[in-house]
Amino acid sequence: MRDGELMRGPREIDRVSLVAGLAFAAFGVVLLLERAGTLGLTFGTMAPMAFAVVGVILLVTGLSRRE
Repeated sequence: MRDGELMRGPREIDRVSLVAGLAFAAFGVVLLLERAGTLGLTFGTMAPMAFAVVGVILLVTGLSRRE
């Protein structure tokens, strides 16, 4: 440890980054399953799913600013 540096305890989890990462990962899994032929999704199904991912991220971003 250098002079002037403080020892840091456990860092607080960044909720926005966590939720955004999980949402994009889940959406990526859905896209991979669709590409592999396991799911038969159309644009009518994928567009609301993409908007839901963006909405969840915006919701968490707004909620984290209040704290």
